[in-house]
Amino acid sequence: MLAARKLTELAVKSMQSMWVAPSYQIAEVGWRAMVRMANQIHSAKINRADKMVQIGRGWVQVRSADSEGGLRGEGLDYVVFDEAAHTRGLMEIFTQEIRPALADKQGGSMFISTPKGYNDFYELWKMSETDSDWHSWIVPSWSNPYLKAEEIDAARRTLPALVFRQEFGAEFVQLAGAMFRREYFKLVDSAQVPTLKTVSRFWDLAASLKTMADYSVGAKIGVSHDGDVFILDVVRGRYEWPALLKLFKTVALNDGPSIMQGVETTGTQKGFYDLLLAEPTLSGLSIQGIPAEKDKVTRAQPLLARAEQGKVKIVRGSWSNDLIDELCGFPEVQHDDQVDACTGALALCARYSGNWGGISVKLKR
Repeated sequence: MLAARKLTELAVKSMQSMWVAPSYQIAEVGWRAMVRMANQIHSAKINRADKMVQIGRGWVQVRSADSEGGLRGEGLDYVVFDEAAHTRGLMEIFTQEIRPALADKQGGSMFISTPKGYNDFYELWKMSETDSDWHSWIVPSWSNPYLKAEEIDAARRTLPALVFRQEFGAEFVQLAGAMFRREYFKLVDSAQVPTLKTVSRFWDLAASLKTMADYSVGAKIGVSHDGDVFILDVVRGRYEWPALLKLFKTVALNDGPSIMQGVETTGTQKGFYDLLLAEPTLSGLSIQGIPAEKDKVTRAQPLLARAEQGKVKIVRGSWSNDLIDELCGFPEVQHDDQVDACTGALALCARYSGNWGGISVKLKR
C-alpha cells in the first residue's frame, strides 16, 4: 500500500508513473491497490481495460514485465517494481527499457520484493553501498504489526531455516546450488600466515565501466607446506583498459617477479592477455595465459575440497567479507569473478608446486 499511495500522490501532482510486476497475475495485486486508492479520489478515472488510473493530467498504469513489446514508451516520473526478485531479466528490463524512460524526466524507482537468492534484485539492493542516489532497506515480517507473532513462530518451527530467513526475515540466502558454507572459511591476520610453498595471482579481466558489468579481479593465493590454502589478497573493480593496465602493473610489480601472474585467455580476455605481453613495462614479470577448459563449477572443485577440510584461510582485509559472500552464493550469484580468480590462482599454485592434491592445469605459452 505504501507504493500505491506514493504513485497516487504523484498522479495528483500531474506525474506519470508505472507499476510493474513479473506477470499479469501478480500485477493484479498492484492493480487492486491502485483501484482502492483511486476510489477515494473524486476526480480519478479508472480504465480497467488498460489497467490505468488517471487523475487530471497524471496517471498510473499497471503493467507486466512479460508484456509483448516490452515496457518501452514515453518518459516516466516513477516506476515501482513489485516482486522484483522474481522478475525474469530484471536488470536488462531496468537498464534498457525503464532507466531511459526515467532519464527523460529525472524520475525515480522503487524495487519491492521478497529476496530470491543472489540475483539481479540483490545486485540492485547493493547499489546503495557505492551510489548515494540509491537507498536500500530490509523489513522482516515480524516488524508488521498486523501479522500475529504466533503465525511467525509457527512458520519458524515448520519451515526450513533458510526458507524462513528468506520468506519472513527478508534475508538474501542461497536455497539451492550452494557449494561453499561460511563455516568452511577461517579469517586470519597477515601475521598468522606461515612460510608458503608457492604463491600465485590469477586475473579475471573485464574492461568496462558499466554499472552492471562483470568485475576485473586479481586474487593472490598461497599454499603452505602442509597444504593449507591462504587467500592473501583480492583486488576488484570496474575499469576501462588504460586504468586496468595501470592496476595490473601496480599490483604485479608490488607482488614481485617471483609471483606468477596468471590471466584467463577465454573470449575477449585473450586480447587483454596479448596486450599485457606486448606491454614493455611488464617485461620483467612472469605472465601466463590459461584457457578455461572446464565449466566454472568443475574448476571450483579443488578449492571446495580444501574448504570442506577446513584448510582454506582468508587474510582479513576490506575485501574479505565480499569474497566470502560471493563464495557462499556461488554458482548462482550474479557475479562470480572473485571465485574464478581464486580457483585460477589455486590452479597456478598446483602447477608450480608439484601438482599437489591432484590438481593440474594446462598453461598456454
